[in-house]
Amino acid sequence: MIEFLELTIDTNTSRVTNRESEHREFKAVFDSNSIWKYAKTMVSFANKNGGVIFFGIKDNPKEIIGFNENLPDQLVIANFLNECFEPEIHFSMDTKIYGGKTVLYVLVNPSNSKPVICKKNKTERLIEKGKSDNVLLREGAIYYRYSTSTVEIKFPELSRILEDRVQRVFRSLVDNITLLNKVGYEKAAIVDAEDLSGNDKVTSVYITTETAKNINWIQKGRFSETPDSVDKAYYVTRQIEIKQGVEIEKPVDPSRTHTLTKTALTKEVKINNYINAVLWKLGILDNETYHMPIHHGKSILHKFTVSAKERILTNYPLDMLGRKEIINKVCEEYNESQRK
Repeated sequence: MIEFLELTIDTNTSRVTNRESEHREFKAVFDSNSIWKYAKTMVSFANKNGGVIFFGIKDNPKEIIGFNENLPDQLVIANFLNECFEPEIHFSMDTKIYGGKTVLYVLVNPSNSKPVICKKNKTERLIEKGKSDNVLLREGAIYYRYSTSTVEIKFPELSRILEDRVQRVFRSLVDNITLLNKVGYEKAAIVDAEDLSGNDKVTSVYITTETAKNINWIQKGRFSETPDSVDKAYYVTRQIEIKQGVEIEKPVDPSRTHTLTKTALTKEVKINNYINAVLWKLGILDNETYHMPIHHGKSILHKFTVSAKERILTNYPLDMLGRKEIINKVCEEYNESQRK
């Protein structure tokens, strides 16, 4: 996620050479009346692979003007998101210096429970007679990021999200059954881990009646078999330490995570003969976040993520002045390193 904050600045013009993309959007100012619009973009990022909105950068031309206003209240944005969308999305908001000027950014994490869905309508009342209200947010809509646009999701992307969700549930069940087998079915309990992420760190532990009979850290009380019981079920007399039962290695499916072949990546970044030099210079081949080699017999197929493309275009944007000459120098460095 931190790579989304990387911007290339032309120091002479204070202009950003990066473009808006599926992970990046520029805004000149923050308008408190447009929170619905920012929320819509944030949700579209969450439904994809995350992204960032920069405030204090004009889009056309992409010039840094700085953010000189009072910082918006992060809680107001969070409350709006929780009011209109479900499940909750996670984001961070802060300022950063670019080209000597302060810029506000809102960095959105990809959701772990996609899709994030709009749960209520937001409309703008129009004064003109004969015109219906303008729908800002539509109940039931799933907003998704396509290139530089935020729109309602299309069938292929929604189908893929739903398929991934089913696969995550299946993998979670397999992982938990593996843990149960490791600990022992007759000794296992279930903890509501989501509640432990809160500040009070109080949660519920669920155990069967047979397992409860062998627990000696319950001093007194009784176990309720109905959820509406008002009596306290038990008193804990020992400190409980939560341990990880077993480390389960999760296989990576490069067809889903690393979608670009080397040829496709070369076309996307428009670097033909010197792609190996650029990959070497940026350390992309040594980082699984960007690259994964797949062995087919004696041959190797190199697969890359969209983040690899973003990293290359961040460092060598298509409209960079003297781009060809800069890449030529990188190629010379690469050739020299190969001779050593």
